[in-house]
Amino acid sequence: MATREADLELGGDAKKTAGGKKSLLMIGGGALVLVAVSIGATVFLVGGEHAKPAAGEQATAKKVESPAVYTPLEPPFVVNFEDDGAIRFLQVSIEVLTRDPKVTEAVKLHMPAIRDQLIVLLSGADYATLASREGKDTLRKQSLDTLKTILKAQGAPDAIEGLYFTNFVMQ
Repeated sequence: MATREADLELGGDAKKTAGGKKSLLMIGGGALVLVAVSIGATVFLVGGEHAKPAAGEQATAKKVESPAVYTPLEPPFVVNFEDDGAIRFLQVSIEVLTRDPKVTEAVKLHMPAIRDQLIVLLSGADYATLASREGKDTLRKQSLDTLKTILKAQGAPDAIEGLYFTNFVMQ
């Protein structure tokens, strides 16, 4: 029989430690169950549906998977135009975005016709208009329409997603 106070405290600490280990194990086990349930729910909700997409959806998915190809229209365009009696110069570098290799080939094949029409379009621009962002956006849209029109007229595919000015200098 323990009569000393120190002997009584040792026995009491042992019971507290055993009880603490049990509660710690229960908390850890509960956390593991919670993690397992959340992973299972995520897998079920995100990847659980394995329905086959419709034919139109498959074609769209294939188009999205194709990498973007930027085709530069080189060399940069340099044109002059008149502004209130002064001669101004415009230098523009243009790149075309497509995901269809046939369009890239068609742009390269018909480059002389494309350059000709874009030079006419660029040289007809107004300096005051091109100085604004809206004017540049309008010119970009007109250039894209011109490019698509040329490709259609040549019987080539015209699946061009974008036309970008990668350099735009006015003097």
